[in-house]
Amino acid sequence: MSDKAARPPRLTRDRIVAAAVDIAARGRPDGLTGRALGEELGVDRSAVWRHFADKDALLRAVGDRLLALAYEQVPAGLDPKPRLEALARAVVAVYVGHPYVGAAIASRTTRGPGEFAVVDMMLTALAELGLSPGDVARYQRMLAVSVLSYAGVSASYAVLPQKVRDADERSWTREYYAVDAEEYPGIAEYATRVAEVDQDMVLDTMIEAFWTAVDARRQSNTDERNDSHD
Repeated sequence: MSDKAARPPRLTRDRIVAAAVDIAARGRPDGLTGRALGEELGVDRSAVWRHFADKDALLRAVGDRLLALAYEQVPAGLDPKPRLEALARAVVAVYVGHPYVGAAIASRTTRGPGEFAVVDMMLTALAELGLSPGDVARYQRMLAVSVLSYAGVSASYAVLPQKVRDADERSWTREYYAVDAEEYPGIAEYATRVAEVDQDMVLDTMIEAFWTAVDARRQSNTDERNDSHD
């Protein structure tokens, strides 16, 4: 075998980010350390930092790749509403699937092509629904913050030890059922129904509330235009 054939692939930003995404998918808390990446790539840890200014730059690059993965999961040809719903669910799924990075990046802007593609999809879909330019921008930001907040919380929950998550889930049918009805009458009345609400229902309701707000705004704009023509 020649020296050229035995030479390992050249280390690039894309290879480092891909390796970090692979590590993040395994739920390892140290996925963005030079040591973990060096072991994954078979290089000295110092080589990683020749391609990124610092850990924050690496975090943003990996977070941007997660947004690109979510974007790629949205089927082509969907109408605006199902398109945005598919995007929202994909972002949550990808962040939970890479929980340590998802939790760390949810409150940040990644400033890369993955984020640009996601934001562009949101703006374009909302414009197709007939919102005014100002409302397109406002509701895009509302949707982005809502989805990323939910995805970040879900990712943070996913990295908790199983026994902690089990205890939290049991609290809805233990501690909440046992509260003093006179001191907490609302909890006493609705404890059973609150315990029935799962994470999927929360996301469904969040999306439903978003569309209620968007549809109300569209109707208000239509009424205003009709009044101006009278």
